[in-house]
Amino acid sequence: MRVKDIMHNPTFVDPSTPIADAAKIMVDKNISSVIVGTPTSPVGMFTERDMLREVVVKGLDSKGISLVDLMCGTELKDKMCKVIITVNENETLDKAAEKMMGRYIRHLPVTDDDGRIVGMVSARTIMNAMRVAYFKRASKGI
Repeated sequence: MRVKDIMHNPTFVDPSTPIADAAKIMVDKNISSVIVGTPTSPVGMFTERDMLREVVVKGLDSKGISLVDLMCGTELKDKMCKVIITVNENETLDKAAEKMMGRYIRHLPVTDDDGRIVGMVSARTIMNAMRVAYFKRASKGI
């Protein structure tokens, strides 16, 4: 099975988007990450984990600023991960999973052969697809 068989549409946001707005987008779309930038010019990613580690915990540690003020007054470009690891849409799920495990990440933007971001996969999506494939093979006695 290939990555393109299980990817979902990516969500792009502007680097100047407040963290609170990005969080609302993720909740509304039931997703756990957004790509900061455009399909041809991504500049970073922002995930639920980034929100927890870089905003909530650090915000709670700081004195004199409320979490609401921090989330509303901080733009994604200030807290996003600036390193984007991608996977080509024609790669196997095994390769995508290997890439995630080797870098301890849970989200991979999917690129086409021209390098344009065309999709997104998560560790959960990959595990579910691999589980289904395993049980299909097992039920056939393979």
